[in-house]
Amino acid sequence: MTKNIYNGFLNVYKEKGWTSMDVVAKLRGILGMRKIGHGGTLDPMAEGVLPVALGKATKQIDAVTEGTKTYVCGMLIGTVTDTQDITGTPVKKATESELCEWQNLEGDRLSEHIAEAVKSFEGEYEQLTPMYSARKVNGRKLYEYAREGREVERKTKKITIDNIVIEKIDFPHVVMTVTCSKGTYIRTLCHDIGEKLGIGACMESLVRTKVGRFSIENALRLSDIERLRDEKRVDEALEVETDTAVAIGKFDGSHSGHKKLFKELIRDAEGLRLKTCAVVFDMNRKNLNSLEDRKSEIYDLGIDYVMGLPFTDELRNMGAEDFVREILIGKYRMKHICAGPDISFGYNKEGNAELLESLSEKYGYSVHIIEKLTEYNREVSSSFIKEELSEGNMERVNELLGYNFSFTGTVVHGRHLGETVLGFPTMNLIVDKERMLPPFGVYAVRVFLYPDTGRPGACAKSLQGGKAGRPGEPLLMYGIANLGLKPTVSDEPDYDPERVDLETNVFGFSGDAYGRRIKVELLSFIRPEKKFGSLEEVREQLLKKDIGRAKEILKEKYSIEQF
Repeated sequence: MTKNIYNGFLNVYKEKGWTSMDVVAKLRGILGMRKIGHGGTLDPMAEGVLPVALGKATKQIDAVTEGTKTYVCGMLIGTVTDTQDITGTPVKKATESELCEWQNLEGDRLSEHIAEAVKSFEGEYEQLTPMYSARKVNGRKLYEYAREGREVERKTKKITIDNIVIEKIDFPHVVMTVTCSKGTYIRTLCHDIGEKLGIGACMESLVRTKVGRFSIENALRLSDIERLRDEKRVDEALEVETDTAVAIGKFDGSHSGHKKLFKELIRDAEGLRLKTCAVVFDMNRKNLNSLEDRKSEIYDLGIDYVMGLPFTDELRNMGAEDFVREILIGKYRMKHICAGPDISFGYNKEGNAELLESLSEKYGYSVHIIEKLTEYNREVSSSFIKEELSEGNMERVNELLGYNFSFTGTVVHGRHLGETVLGFPTMNLIVDKERMLPPFGVYAVRVFLYPDTGRPGACAKSLQGGKAGRPGEPLLMYGIANLGLKPTVSDEPDYDPERVDLETNVFGFSGDAYGRRIKVELLSFIRPEKKFGSLEEVREQLLKKDIGRAKEILKEKYSIEQF
């Protein structure tokens, strides 16, 4: 069953007014997944870079937050607040005469005084955690005490200020760029600089411009991520924050040849102590399965990160070495690659196994070229499988795939002809015509009917027919399905000649499956689709020939005797 899975880091631009957890909550809704976390809190008044981890990448959040961070902050001299930033309640304000005294310093003395105080904080220093913070004392967050008007004893923390550059002084306003370690409170730095000056200060603006290798130039706003989701291009924005062993390709069909490659990739990665990453090209052609299905199949094989890349003009025109450097190493931190001898990538397919080998020392990665899997005296390939599929040789197709060719979707309402005219209910799926399809016709099938929810015990007890597994697992059933245009009803006024349906009769099933998700696996081709003179002729064909033939096939080839 297709999963909507993203694993990796998004470089998110957090806007003013949002908490970091607000961003996480919004992304959960946008991406339809729960396992999301952020790397490094930004206060609501702050904006800028917020690395967000999706799925398995949440385990690497610490690796991101351990790196240095860069901020552009505005400091207001002469004002002290309870929160140490401009949003707080003033607790001390310099008088007009005190500010004028500073402003009237001769020559460069004002800038020199400020610069001296600012630069004195470069290097390591013990920073006292502010009361308005999420750090805990005695099991409670400090801001909870602060909101009660209580100040509690708290420890200092050693932090490092790598560099402070004063960008502008327009007294009493100062703009600074600060590069610092994890755990640094910039508003506390401003407060401490004000203490050093003897006149007080607070932070009046904050933009985080960099966290590790995530920079503000490439940060995405939530609206950008929504657009990428709608265009099915979220993977383009994802990065990996751990060293990986990589495989690249279309992986159309995720077939047995691909499984051999991924098995070797996993083995190599374990030996090298790397995570595994599959980079999947979406060529926008008729494929054996969709990009989402390919990703799901590859994840099921145990690959850690699966990144779908639409084959855009930018990617198509990218040089092979640029692709290695910018994508495989820059985005996915490749340290090892497994590939077949016929691998090709980059502009005009200039990238190949030989080029990978030649660049390995320069960019610090290793290469493992794996011989192709062969069956029936041919290399197992998507092209080979498509040839067999076009002939309806489902047994061979499924053998080469290593799993059964299938359609997954939600059961929709049809014409209700199965139950009212033919005498038995059917489950209808609308088929994606952009996908590579076998011949239209009748097939013996295996059907999985999924629960309404993923909760244990969610299989509907009112449904009859089928073999249920553990609670929460789908019902397993067998039947007969027609793939095609239903030409017998082509004269009906609401007939859609462009719509391809898969209409399945499940043996021994009774119940309401509308709105439920099912997977229908095509096991064997029985006959081509044809136009009958009437629905009664269709019924006669099904009852006297097709259903009997399907049960014979299921018994002889698959040892299924109870339906």
